[in-house]
Amino acid sequence: MKLTKLELENFRNYPKYKYDFPADKEVIVLVGPNGIGKTNLLEAIYLLSLGKSFRSLLQDDLVHWDNEFLRCTAHAEIDDESCHLEVFYSTKPIRRKNFKKNGVNLKNSEYLGNLLTVLFHPEDLNMLYLQPSLRRRYMDIVLSQTDKSYLLSLTNYKKALKQRNALLGQIREAHFDGASESALQEDLAAWDEEIVQYGAPLIAKRLEFTAFLNEKIEKIYHKISGEKERISIEYVSKIVTPTLYSDTLLARRRQDTFKAETSAGPHRDDLAFFLNGKNICTSASRGEFRTLLLALKLAEIDFIKARTGKNPILLLDDVFSELDHRRQTHLLKSIKGCQTIITTCDTASLEDLSENKAVLQIEL
Repeated sequence: MKLTKLELENFRNYPKYKYDFPADKEVIVLVGPNGIGKTNLLEAIYLLSLGKSFRSLLQDDLVHWDNEFLRCTAHAEIDDESCHLEVFYSTKPIRRKNFKKNGVNLKNSEYLGNLLTVLFHPEDLNMLYLQPSLRRRYMDIVLSQTDKSYLLSLTNYKKALKQRNALLGQIREAHFDGASESALQEDLAAWDEEIVQYGAPLIAKRLEFTAFLNEKIEKIYHKISGEKERISIEYVSKIVTPTLYSDTLLARRRQDTFKAETSAGPHRDDLAFFLNGKNICTSASRGEFRTLLLALKLAEIDFIKARTGKNPILLLDDVFSELDHRRQTHLLKSIKGCQTIITTCDTASLEDLSENKAVLQIEL
């Protein structure tokens, strides 16, 4: 998988932009001072991959100042065939997003997975130790890119969860008002079945993903650090096994009704990372966090390759400022075979790639 051309219209600070990727270079280095727009180019590629930004939840933030739409297009080689991808977003007369592949309109769920990417940027460190929602989002992004059935289950699960929570609120109101709850309880049982139907596959596939990471990550970590630390990852869930999902929902029904929210399921699950048997949140140094994140991203590349048979495109946003020379060297050795786009303020750390890189100076 390889990008051959990127075109932007009204995206961030680029009213018009076009870049043809050199066919003989595997690594593209975007060089320029901070604030010039290097990360914006990675963000555009990420948008073409996943249909959303990794920096902003508001689509309007992506539209160039005083314009009403943006368009990002890419030409890529996928499975030795040329492919044209487009993401369009307009703010007026209504907010609308449109996805195209080879000129054909697609739903977001149909579009996702055409352009596989792995993103690595400094703020990814937050994912390892801040709120669980960041780690759930990480799992959902990786698995949705590689498994259409996961994406379908995730979409349906979110809809069912919203309906169940609303119904729990109605049951709570009926209880306080002294009204009959029997019909509402019957509806809740039906929604519980929906939750289990779509939630169980999510848990099962996340467990498979966690098992894959556990097979890879310790060996990768050892190569980077030169030490023999024990690394493990645990999927944390109130659902002991997917087969006991219904029992767990039933056991928690009273407390769920009181709070009008579902207290167990994939939307509450987490990933826990352990270093020498201790949770990294309480024991790891900054350097160990960086090494673990790098090992996780390299294991993610292996997972995508194993599941799709394709090399993802790597987006490395100013990561060399976060890594020492040893970690930089290991990363540069590990990315061979994947088209890699790197942003940096200084190319000194990339001299080992002199035969395989193209340097693009970004200017306003």
